[in-house]
Amino acid sequence: MANFCTQCGRPLADGEICQCQMARNQQAGNQQNQYYNNGPQMGGQPGQERGPVNPNEGYTISTEDWIPLRKLIGIGEADNNDVEGCFERGKKIVPDLIAPCEQEIPIKQYQLCNARSRLRGLWQEGRIQVTNKRILFRLSGRSWIGRAMSHTEFTIDEVAGVELSNGVRFALWDFLAGLLISTLACALGGMFSELPVFLAFILGIAAAAPFFIFKKKYYIKALFLAFSMSMVSLSSAKSVFEHPFLAKVGIFLSALILILYVVALFLFSLKPSLSINVMTKCASDKPISIWSHQSMVSIMEVLPGEDADVAIEELGSMIMDIQKFGDFGIEKWKED
Repeated sequence: MANFCTQCGRPLADGEICQCQMARNQQAGNQQNQYYNNGPQMGGQPGQERGPVNPNEGYTISTEDWIPLRKLIGIGEADNNDVEGCFERGKKIVPDLIAPCEQEIPIKQYQLCNARSRLRGLWQEGRIQVTNKRILFRLSGRSWIGRAMSHTEFTIDEVAGVELSNGVRFALWDFLAGLLISTLACALGGMFSELPVFLAFILGIAAAAPFFIFKKKYYIKALFLAFSMSMVSLSSAKSVFEHPFLAKVGIFLSALILILYVVALFLFSLKPSLSINVMTKCASDKPISIWSHQSMVSIMEVLPGEDADVAIEELGSMIMDIQKFGDFGIEKWKED
């Protein structure tokens, strides 16, 4: 079958290209070269057709578009983290830190708790404030890298109940850390066990005396007892053939000192712990819930603040009076 040009209709042999198509392609190539050499013609007279617009026209690379490598890998993230006044002491949550809402009246604020994480170098002071509109809980402080703050609030009508407890917990990590550090005192006591038996016994018993002298300071007591136990027990073992009676006395004293050491270490591991739970009527709202907890990467301790006992006595009654009696409850509990 014969082939024909789609432009002029001239018969074409197999594989032949019509002259009109070649001229048309050459003209299009010249226009493209003129566009890239001279740029698009955006001006011109009114009514004159404008050329195509280059989307990349006027684009330049700016250093403002760069991402510093230190931001990608996290170097210096807290360099500009100002920690001045991070504990917010002497300030009311409303109106000093949080803007009051319409006709909001601050009623009372409590220094409720202190949150501590020694692994993260975190120390925060927790305050809870009741107004006629809201109940607000705020933790403010600092960590190893700078300021640390958290804030939770609810409208006073959403609060369904308050649960506060001020108790004691056993800190397993403190017990293990105290046990490990006490080995240094044991090693020191072993060095003094080279003294004569009588002198070693006298020094060992004297080292145990702080257990009965110091008030609290349980970790210091544990260190002295570890030193004493090591000195007396090793001295007894070395004199078992030379002084059998003293060796038996030394074994008895070592067992007694060991018991006192475990008691002191156990008492050191007992830490005060405050638990806070503000429940809400709406199940979808996350309640205020603060308590001591530990995980593989963090140990958070919640210690009672100076107003913890007062808050336990007053907080629930205050919220109930405000919810039920309005202005009368406000006048009853409002601080001067």
